[in-house]
Amino acid sequence: MFGKSGKELAIDLLLTGGWALYAGAFVKRLLLSGGLLELGQLTAVTIFAILFLVRRPSRHSGTTSETLLALTGTFLPAAAQPAPGSFYWLGDLIQIAGLTGMVAAAISLGRSFGITPADRGLQTAGLYAWVRHPLYAMEMLFFIGYLVAHPSWRNSAVLVADTIVQLLRIRREERILTGYPSYAGRVRWRLLPLVW
Repeated sequence: MFGKSGKELAIDLLLTGGWALYAGAFVKRLLLSGGLLELGQLTAVTIFAILFLVRRPSRHSGTTSETLLALTGTFLPAAAQPAPGSFYWLGDLIQIAGLTGMVAAAISLGRSFGITPADRGLQTAGLYAWVRHPLYAMEMLFFIGYLVAHPSWRNSAVLVADTIVQLLRIRREERILTGYPSYAGRVRWRLLPLVW
């Protein structure tokens, strides 16, 4: 499909199964709670799966260690656990804002969307005209919202570990993309305007 190698097609099949597990969990939670957050998560995961399946073949990919780093950054947040809290409403609002941004960033990426580091074409439009890594910025916002809703030492540790992994992931991905230095000259900020 779309000129992908057998290895890429096998990864597609594996991650489609992963999407089915995630989507099934979100459907179950949606049916139990009927909440906007669960609907947003189901929508986001489905959009990510579709974009992943129609992604362009990579011109070149990262190393095995970079791939493991990317997979860690993708799945480490699953280690967070619900915890009692007082500010569910605020955490949910932050998570919905993060989900909305994640979906907008993923749609901006289009067929360049992927999980593992690879050059599928540099995207500079949409949210990528404002910051160089809006998807990661919105993921971090989402998990900050989760921590606000479910404060615990465990969730704090997961957020800190995931942030470190994502910052390392950003640095490694930047070296892979063709034309990145020129883009970085035009779009100064990686995650947060006026900060970094």
